[in-house]
Amino acid sequence: MTEILLLALVPAAAWIGWALAKGTTTRGERKRNRNFSHRYFQGLNYLLDEQPDKAIAVFIEMAEVNADTIETHLALGSLFRRRGEVERAIRIHQNIISKTGLDERQKTRALLELGEDYMHAGLLDRAENLFKELIELDSHAPSALRHLLDIYQQEKDWQEALQQAHKLEAATDEKMGLVMAHFCCEMAEDDLQAGKPVAARKHLRQARRYYPESIRARIILARIAAQQDRPAEAVTIYEEIAEMDKEYIHEILQPYLECAQAADDFPRALEQMASWSQNYDGVSLLLSQTAVIREEQGLGAATRYLAEALTRRPSVKGLDYLIELKLEGGPETESGDEILRAVAEKLLARQPSYRCTHCGYAGHSHYWQCPSCKNWSTTRIIRGVLGE
Repeated sequence: MTEILLLALVPAAAWIGWALAKGTTTRGERKRNRNFSHRYFQGLNYLLDEQPDKAIAVFIEMAEVNADTIETHLALGSLFRRRGEVERAIRIHQNIISKTGLDERQKTRALLELGEDYMHAGLLDRAENLFKELIELDSHAPSALRHLLDIYQQEKDWQEALQQAHKLEAATDEKMGLVMAHFCCEMAEDDLQAGKPVAARKHLRQARRYYPESIRARIILARIAAQQDRPAEAVTIYEEIAEMDKEYIHEILQPYLECAQAADDFPRALEQMASWSQNYDGVSLLLSQTAVIREEQGLGAATRYLAEALTRRPSVKGLDYLIELKLEGGPETESGDEILRAVAEKLLARQPSYRCTHCGYAGHSHYWQCPSCKNWSTTRIIRGVLGE
């Protein structure tokens, strides 16, 4: 619809210009008008022949960039960029910038659009220079800063990204603490790869100043502590992470247990896991507890413990591990079939039965007309392991 409206506006603007030009009387002006009229009807013919690209090219050539037509040119440039025709967008915006008689606001907006064109074309250096120029001119600064931030993230230049985030926060009052903490964590990761743990710790302290609740900074700190043979320190950090956000328990569980073992403090870890299990229903914790029971009490005890837990909280991963234990010689349990049925019921309850072959809309009911794309007779029953 947007393209249709734009294509309609361009010939309309050209028609107005042609009509105004008809009022002139000199011989030279009449000759120019005949050429103008010829090009105008050529553009119309392209439209009628369903060749909109050629039509747009004609109308752009006809329509001189001035204060009255600049919005149309900017809209066309943006349209070309969205369609992936970046070279055309660049030519249009460069043409606007080269014109005299336009006010600074119009030119700086064209500069911003040209910078976006360069970004889409992968010409990040050119885009960076344009956005820096706009910031120096104090024009479209927030937009330019956001684009620069995006460029530096793509280039993984985390120090520059951090500086731009500072400037953006100052310019807009937008809270950038979490983002800046991640930039510091990225620099810490680079430091660790370069064998510079002291520099990494410095960046992690900086991350926590920007965002005191940074989970990522703590995970890296715990990793550094473990690498430097300070497992007790790592255990404390991992427990702090679990206390802050239980959703990360599955991420830290394995290194936590390894550090607890290395610190000769495994009973503490077992108590902590039992405490976590009261509020955290993730299967990774259950499987780790099962592995510990197997190590300490044997295969039979582990199999019975897991089977009993799965009756309360069915899980595909849990069922898979239970089958593995039984294949290794674990005892049969009365609840085995109940667990299997509960898992199957959960899977089937979440699985849609029908899917539209046109847009992919999925649901439990058959529709003659797809509720999403409105196409008819495109809904088909799903086949496969979880389907028909």
